[in-house]
Amino acid sequence: MKEKRKKISFKESIPILKLRFWAGLVISIFLSFFLYQFFILGRDIFRSYTFTTNFNYLEFTENELLFYNLFYAFLALIIAQTFFLKIIFDTNKKLWEKRIQFSRKKIVHNQNIWIWFFLFCFIKLAVFYGVMNMNSLYWGDYTFSINEHLNFFEEYPYLFLLIILVLFLQSWQSLRVILHNYLKYMIGSFVFISIVAIVFSQINLVDFESYFKKQHAENPYIKGNIELPNIHFTEALYSRNKTLQLYVSKKGELYFYGKKRNFSQLKEIVVALNNEGFYFENLNYFVQLNIDKNTSLKQLYKLQKVITTYSDFKIAYNAYPENPKFPKRYYQDNPEGIFEVRRRRVASFENEIMVQLTKENEILINNSPVNCNEIAKNIALHILKDKHYTLVVRLKEDAVFSDYINVLSYTRAGYLKACKIVAREKNVGDYTLYNNPESILPFNIIYNYAFETDNLLKLPPKRPEDD
Repeated sequence: MKEKRKKISFKESIPILKLRFWAGLVISIFLSFFLYQFFILGRDIFRSYTFTTNFNYLEFTENELLFYNLFYAFLALIIAQTFFLKIIFDTNKKLWEKRIQFSRKKIVHNQNIWIWFFLFCFIKLAVFYGVMNMNSLYWGDYTFSINEHLNFFEEYPYLFLLIILVLFLQSWQSLRVILHNYLKYMIGSFVFISIVAIVFSQINLVDFESYFKKQHAENPYIKGNIELPNIHFTEALYSRNKTLQLYVSKKGELYFYGKKRNFSQLKEIVVALNNEGFYFENLNYFVQLNIDKNTSLKQLYKLQKVITTYSDFKIAYNAYPENPKFPKRYYQDNPEGIFEVRRRRVASFENEIMVQLTKENEILINNSPVNCNEIAKNIALHILKDKHYTLVVRLKEDAVFSDYINVLSYTRAGYLKACKIVAREKNVGDYTLYNNPESILPFNIIYNYAFETDNLLKLPPKRPEDD
């Protein structure tokens, strides 16, 4: 007679009470929800500390928000799943069942050590990312603007998917030893977690986005409907030498600290600042003008006249580069543009360089058309022929501010090229070249406007020589 052998199974049956199961499930869902809310609340609190002086902030698109919310929801549910397993395995013990006790402890131990290790690393990375964004946006230190150089959503979306997948599979790894229908339970768990995560991602107990949008609407570029022009050549406008910042809309409305001002009020502001002792001959204090690209030149001329009549400040225009590397908000908070030094009256000049913008938006130098890529080089060569020069700019009749600043950027680029060559000849250091090029070679430029300027804005002179 053939002996019957017992079937050997390495998967031991561990009894689970229904009460433990359902109580653990409810507790875990509530835990995951509050953990999810903790994650998004922490994220949005960090974002609330990234508002700049122009009310820009760490802004996310709807797709980015949904993606990150889903990631946090999955993460919270996977963490809660480990507590669910802890409840049903670690607390449902029977005395003297040593082998079962060992299996339970192994499962709980594996769950705890990996999830807490991941949470420790994840929170450290999240805090570092938040603090770096606060440093670059809120405190205005753009030495390392992490948000502009590293976009996780656009560049590394699969990293987040991989984190979720690895954590989920790891949480089920130990259960292979005891579950007979391991794959079925794992797939069912993932489907359940996915459904709950989608529901969680639509729930926000605190609506930070409405607050963020309300604050962002105070951005002077949005509030004044100001669209800066794009120009070929830009210079860094360092904030340490900035004394005043003004905003001009396409309708010619003047804004200062979010409030509309007229030219009489602007005169009082400029005089007060000039009398505070900002002006020194060897420093580059300037007024930054943020002007809409379609602003009329008449309005620009009035603004220039008030600033140059009642102060000794240079004028700098904020603009976007022709080929920007970053979003517009970056250049609003970390401005680049072009300087226009205080104009000097030129009694006589030997080298007149005519720069003309035609109706076809073609630039002529001394009545000869020049390729856009060669304009700056051509101007530099004309300046170096005779350093007693003057750049005479003529714009088309219907020119607006974008035309004005584009021609100015080309002339300024040519002037600085000439300065570099002269600096090498005179052994002048780079510090002087970049901070005070006018001491190497004066920037002489005059404009022939298509409109009458004599009676455009009557102002009493500040100094006798301005009469």
